[in-house]
Amino acid sequence: MRDSQTGTRAAVLPWKETPDEVACNFALGHLYPNLRGRLTVDGRIHPETYISAVGAIAGYAAQRTLFAEHPSVIGGLHEVRLVSGERLWFGDPLNDMLVPKTDVEASRCVWSQAAGGAVNAGIKLQQLQNSDAMSAGIELQLPSLDAMFEHVASTIGGANEGKSSVPPQHQAHLPARDLLRAVWPVAVRSFSGKFSAFHEYPAAPVAWWSAIAAQASNRPIRNVSSVLPPDIALTLLMETAIYCSKLDPSRVDGATPQWMRDEVK
Repeated sequence: MRDSQTGTRAAVLPWKETPDEVACNFALGHLYPNLRGRLTVDGRIHPETYISAVGAIAGYAAQRTLFAEHPSVIGGLHEVRLVSGERLWFGDPLNDMLVPKTDVEASRCVWSQAAGGAVNAGIKLQQLQNSDAMSAGIELQLPSLDAMFEHVASTIGGANEGKSSVPPQHQAHLPARDLLRAVWPVAVRSFSGKFSAFHEYPAAPVAWWSAIAAQASNRPIRNVSSVLPPDIALTLLMETAIYCSKLDPSRVDGATPQWMRDEVK
């Protein structure tokens, strides 16, 4: 079993010993409690909506980091235009921001961190006999990533777009796009260091937003495990992350990014 791929081993934060370490630590430390506060109603949090919100932020943050750091990659993505005029993006560069190809990338990707949370929360893993089999076996026993990507793609443009494949009783209270619009401002305040009315903290560069949101996806699955099975929580979180990584920024932030403005000049 490769612990680093699923975040089950205490890993060094990817921004450790970089100039942005303090800003990233502050952002990570405030994102989790601020999100909980945003979703608390009458002193209670709906666990499925909370877990979906964590995934929404992680998926969209991954897109924002990719597009900011490598704007030329957009030309290599497959663009889908909806009847509404909204654009969605598909392709390996986006998927690679969510799912690591190497152990080194695991600390930056939501799949590794969320799956690690599910393992720590008690998701059942097959007991295999040797280390090579265990390395492959952990992927077999977690919910299927291929099925998650297929579900998201199959619902685009339909009545179930933005909804997870989990049973009806475990759906979030809002479709993923609407949920992202509600919670993304919380993430931006945390990333920008403007989460306190009394003190402004250093801002975390967009280059780290994906890693910060990924790191924030581990703990929530563990925290809701008494009321939400970890396999359901992991599926909710990841399918929402996959979907939100594809969304049109102009429909989320309310402003057209520079690279999209350049396209129409």
